[in-house]
Amino acid sequence: MHPELNKFMARKIIGIGNIGKPSRPEEAWPALFARIDQIPGRVNRSETLGVIKRDEYGYLAGVETALSSEVPEGMSSYIIPAGEYAYLRHKGPLSQINETFEELIAWLRKNDYEQFDVVCFEVYDERFKGENPESEIDMYIQIK
Repeated sequence: MHPELNKFMARKIIGIGNIGKPSRPEEAWPALFARIDQIPGRVNRSETLGVIKRDEYGYLAGVETALSSEVPEGMSSYIIPAGEYAYLRHKGPLSQINETFEELIAWLRKNDYEQFDVVCFEVYDERFKGENPESEIDMYIQIK
């Protein structure tokens, strides 16, 4: 599969973890699922997102919400900026996601795209099956 380009409006993500402070995905996900029903204004109940920002510590496991949604106590939010994003679908075990990420980065370099702001956000839905070889995750990187 070859990367594609998509344009998005701003997206508000509310969840567990934090962009700008050390956060570990393996701790954020179970905590998110324990409290996911407390998040108001969810846009798509079948999706969760993982967000990492370039040159900053942190990871946010969350869900997309209405931009006006209040952040529950003990949770964090991040606005994924509007813009153009390179997209690639990861197919295979979660433990091999870095290979797909590296493939996407190599494609960006080869095609003279520059990464911008958000290094990566991943979209998990009903196709995600953990370590199953048939598992799928959509990956996005904002570009200039």
